[in-house]
Amino acid sequence: MATLTELLTLDDGVLLDRVCAFTADERAALHRPVQRAWERYAWRDAIDGREDRYTPEEGRRLELILMAAAPADGLSWPRDDQQMRIARARGGRFVDALARHAMRTMATADFGPDFDAIRAAERDGLVTLDADDDYVLAMVGHFGGRYTVGARRADRLRADPDLLARAFWRIFEIEGNRQVSLANVDKYSGRSVQTWHGTVLDLLSDATIDRARVLDATVAALGLGFPQYRAGWYSRLHAALAPSADELAARQAGYVTLLRSPVGPTAALAVDALTAVQKAGRLDHDGAALADGLGAAVLAPAKSTATKALALAARAGDGQSSVIVAALGHPHPDVQAAAVQQLRLRGEPGPVLSALPALAPAVAAEARGWLGADAPPTVTAPVAPPEVAAPALEAVAPITDPTELAEAFAILLADPTDAELLERALCAAARLGPDPGEYAGLARRAACLLRDGPAYEWDLLLDVVAGLVLAAAHAKPVRQLPPLPPQVQLLAGRVAAVESALRAGRRFAPCAEPTHAGGWIAPDVLIRRLTTGATADPLSMGAEPDPLDLVAALLRLGPDPAGASAAVRDAAAAVPGAAGTALRYALGGPPPEPLSRSDRPLWIAAARARAPRGDDAPLIGRGPGFDAPGAGRAPAWQVSFDPEWSSYRPIRVGALGPPAAPEPPDPALPTVALAYAGPFDRLPGGPWHPWLASMWPGNIEPLLAMALRFQLASLDGTVDGGVSAHALHLLDRTVAELPPLSPYVVAAGLGGAGLSDRTAAVDTAAALLPHRMDPAVLADAMATLAPAVPLHRWADALGDLSLAGHGAQVRAVLTALLPSLDRTGRGLHTLVELLRDEHLRAGAPVTDPALRPWLLATTGKSKTAAAARSLLSHLNPG
Repeated sequence: MATLTELLTLDDGVLLDRVCAFTADERAALHRPVQRAWERYAWRDAIDGREDRYTPEEGRRLELILMAAAPADGLSWPRDDQQMRIARARGGRFVDALARHAMRTMATADFGPDFDAIRAAERDGLVTLDADDDYVLAMVGHFGGRYTVGARRADRLRADPDLLARAFWRIFEIEGNRQVSLANVDKYSGRSVQTWHGTVLDLLSDATIDRARVLDATVAALGLGFPQYRAGWYSRLHAALAPSADELAARQAGYVTLLRSPVGPTAALAVDALTAVQKAGRLDHDGAALADGLGAAVLAPAKSTATKALALAARAGDGQSSVIVAALGHPHPDVQAAAVQQLRLRGEPGPVLSALPALAPAVAAEARGWLGADAPPTVTAPVAPPEVAAPALEAVAPITDPTELAEAFAILLADPTDAELLERALCAAARLGPDPGEYAGLARRAACLLRDGPAYEWDLLLDVVAGLVLAAAHAKPVRQLPPLPPQVQLLAGRVAAVESALRAGRRFAPCAEPTHAGGWIAPDVLIRRLTTGATADPLSMGAEPDPLDLVAALLRLGPDPAGASAAVRDAAAAVPGAAGTALRYALGGPPPEPLSRSDRPLWIAAARARAPRGDDAPLIGRGPGFDAPGAGRAPAWQVSFDPEWSSYRPIRVGALGPPAAPEPPDPALPTVALAYAGPFDRLPGGPWHPWLASMWPGNIEPLLAMALRFQLASLDGTVDGGVSAHALHLLDRTVAELPPLSPYVVAAGLGGAGLSDRTAAVDTAAALLPHRMDPAVLADAMATLAPAVPLHRWADALGDLSLAGHGAQVRAVLTALLPSLDRTGRGLHTLVELLRDEHLRAGAPVTDPALRPWLLATTGKSKTAAAARSLLSHLNPG
């Protein structure tokens, strides 16, 4: 039996003959070695930074041997005659399996084998394939090419009638997936490639396919419950066909069924189709079925669909009263008002009386004018919830057992973003020391993760965790960690120090291990950790603290180190050296005289712990290296509207004060790194933010500055990696005083593109307003961000905040915000309508001296002007 090394030395002809004659035993023996060798050649050597093991010629031969040895589901379709010869030598069943695997690959990816090549093999009788779901999706994604110019798909189908008959019509039956669907392929194909939409219209143009069958298939596809994005392809095709009244009437039963679709555009298509049929006098329906469908359509989220369905029900005559009553339950006031008007024309006040408490305030007010004395009294707004106390400190229990640490490592290798668990695991690893037996399995998993390449989806945080696990198991490092942003180098440096100790077999107790949630360290505990002699912490083991660990410990003192008791300050006198002097300064003691340049990191950390958001005069007076934001000066930021800075993202988050003098980033100066980041500098991604928040818990503003930049960049729908949700949750649970950027983070969250971000912002606003955050301050922040935020998002989020019992805070925010906004702003009417509804719910007139003139000056025929007049007329009749 030949070895891989021997096979690589053979000439091409000899090699081909040899591999085509492989026995089953030879395939089993060579499969894994050749797979590993080919991976090294193809990509692993480059990722691991190793010198190439195989030459390009050897790499080509490895591919041939792999085709002869690997199972079908580990191979691609043969790319040339040599590979095809090897595949055919393995038998027809193997070639069929290769083709089926290729179809599965193409069905779920926008890249893969050549569908046309496999189709040619199918026509030649080389393979036999069923037109199953994988086959059809592979055809959708790859037939005729997706990015390169070739023959038109329609012409290819005309030239292949068997494919047209067997597979084409199934495109109306299969949903597809995230990568391959009719909608996705048409949207992301090359500009010169004929879309499937265009293909269908092209085939219809010369009657290659039957128009009636296409219409039937389109209506049927819309009834299959596909998600809106994928169903939209069929809706657009239906619209492009522009069915006649006869064609619509012939399919009205299908449209009645589509009225109940949860997909908005599909329900809208059905309403429009049936409206056209009704106007043509061709509506021939089962009254109960139509009422059932229209009853669902009048509750469609889109106002236009609901109002059209309501109008259709009103014209359809008897049997549709239930539809009109159902429309009273629509959340949009315009739909409710239209339903009230229809019931008023019919002389049916009963349903309106029953629905009155649930109607929008403005609609209810108009209805009361019709109902008169029969209307029940107005229900006042609910009382706001009681004051929410600031979060309390919660103690953190250290990990003391290797088994518990192994469980923590396993969790962190799956998701490294649990900052509290990561800190507990890091410090436990330092205290407990290496244990190859306990962590061997985890080390294999960590090595596998690292061999797959840098984990950029975790912004390299997973690589940091994996390196720690390998060191705890005394396993060989896989590769060097790529460069990290300056802001996280203290954290990564602490991990590196623990790794070094583990590989040296040394144990130590980190002095920066948090005692409380959020990263805080109780001053008395840190004093015990740093004290030598009889009162020393038994875990200190007499070792000098690691410099980075000591800086981290000073930054975590609190939450009010300068207000420590006299007993704590007296105990700190026993801490020796520069560490003791810096600790005593952080606890409110005197500055050092003289101050050594080598101790600068300790003094900066002590000053930032002593007064996290205040300037430190003694340090500022020391000159360069001390007189900079994040050093002697507290970092600060300004948020401003600056269209000249960027027309695409006009809101600027700029650091105030001169940046530190240019020098290589120093991991021991993390607050300096946090204080300034240029607009184009690389920032730590979302996975790092929870751990960064625990690095300097006394001042979360640097983290908020980074988060706000992510939030503003994601207003267009870009995914921010969970940054916004974390920042909002941090505001809710921090025990420190909220910094000036806090309202901007809440305002950006309330205007976020994602519903989950807006929901998180509503929860945060409910916890903070009005006791920890002034509604007027939030309004000022919203006014600054207004040029970049779609205003209707704020209206939706504030509406949810009101439903949570915070109507008074919503009124306060809008009262302060509206006079600051441009009256021509798109969506402004949604905020004015919300304020009107909140005032109506509370029965409170508008008395604010700035808001009343703004409302009175808002004139014209716009929705904003109508809402302003409605607000003033209902509650300020004079």
